[in-house]
Amino acid sequence: MSEISGGRHDLSQPPETAPALPVPTNLAEAAAEVLRVAIPLMVSAGMMSIVLFVDRTLLMFYDGMSMSASMAGGNLFWVVVCVPIGAAAMTGAVIGQLIGNGEPDKVGRLLWQSIWLALMTVPFFIAAFLAAESLFRLTGQPEELIAAETTYMRWLMLGGLGLVVESALSGFFSGTERTSVIMWVSVASGLLNVALDVVLIFGWAGFPAWGIAGAAVGSVIAFWFKVVCYAWLLSRPALERRYGMRRGLVIDFPMLRNFLFYSLPSGLMYLTEAGAFTIIILKIGQLGDVPLRATTMAINFNMIAFIPLVGIAIAASVLVGRHLLQNGPAFAVRTSLASLLIALVYSAFWAVAYLVVGDWMLSLYALGTPDDNSRQAIVLAGGLLGFVASYVLVDAVQLIFSAALKGAGDTWFVLAAGAATSAVSIAAGVAFDPGQSSLTWWWWVITIWIWALAITMTTRFLGGRWKSMRMV
Repeated sequence: MSEISGGRHDLSQPPETAPALPVPTNLAEAAAEVLRVAIPLMVSAGMMSIVLFVDRTLLMFYDGMSMSASMAGGNLFWVVVCVPIGAAAMTGAVIGQLIGNGEPDKVGRLLWQSIWLALMTVPFFIAAFLAAESLFRLTGQPEELIAAETTYMRWLMLGGLGLVVESALSGFFSGTERTSVIMWVSVASGLLNVALDVVLIFGWAGFPAWGIAGAAVGSVIAFWFKVVCYAWLLSRPALERRYGMRRGLVIDFPMLRNFLFYSLPSGLMYLTEAGAFTIIILKIGQLGDVPLRATTMAINFNMIAFIPLVGIAIAASVLVGRHLLQNGPAFAVRTSLASLLIALVYSAFWAVAYLVVGDWMLSLYALGTPDDNSRQAIVLAGGLLGFVASYVLVDAVQLIFSAALKGAGDTWFVLAAGAATSAVSIAAGVAFDPGQSSLTWWWWVITIWIWALAITMTTRFLGGRWKSMRMV
């Protein structure tokens, strides 16, 4: 396999040209390093989870069915965009390895290859926009749900390219460990999104009440706002001198091909997981609005816990990649374990919260004057939070170990294992589906699926083959 960097080195030794970056010598120092990189990313991801939560909660206050439609429509949107986003998300890990290998001058060129890949997605997004209604009609859901889901997804598709490009651009800041930049851009974007939600959903400040369309428009504007912020920050002369941001403005086919080799599996892994989850949501949607609404309520609180974990996973991926080349496998293992410890402590807090104060959390949905369907859904959602509590810690395990594997370059295994686990879980779910009383059944499928992913990723990590892999 040719190298992204264009050169080779002795895999048994860290490169002599690696820059003098922090080198933790024990687990406590490794945890401190992970927190330094991860906390801004957790805040950034946490802002995203807050925006999703507020978005769906406001839609429930506007029209309970709109909240259900935003769940299904948003999931199908994610299925469409997740492959390029997953590929773009590998930018940070590869940049981390370039820096660990002492090649910061090639960072700009690598970043541009990620942007070229993002631009290639435009025809697919146009096709998804046009096919949205037909896709939802295949699910056999009620007509009013299909109309709302189609509206939501089509508006979101106008921001699909922006979401992919900002994922690529943010990879520069995560890969160079400037994660506070990502945090502040995400906070500004999130506040803008929430403000637009209030104005556009309910029709404040002279705007018409657009409902679910307004929620989507607010998200689209926020996506492109982040692109503008990152592009402005990346135009600084200091970054050109060190990383060759303008010099890298070329199509480098060998680098593009090799980046695609390592990043495509990451994107396809997103697709297998998103596709499997969307199938589950659509199967629940066939049961009616109340089960789907209850599932949306439970998933909303699950997302508040899960999405900040993505920040820890990104930090683990970047730091594992950097230490693997700069200092060797032992340091990469230490970073992985430190990341896992932090993730487990964080997830344990939420597991307890779901069990102890779950009903109080769900009482938020009872504010105002909820309709009969919402009241029934709140009761159902209380039981579903028990499922979330049973897998939230295990979800942290699979997320961190898969991130460590991807940071090393073991992306094809992560894809193969994830796809196989997802396919088996969904096939079993469909084969043994009990029918109209299957809400609990599908939540058991979600739980067993996550446990299977965790066991698979842990086994691969402990096997150690990833320690000899390199992406540059």
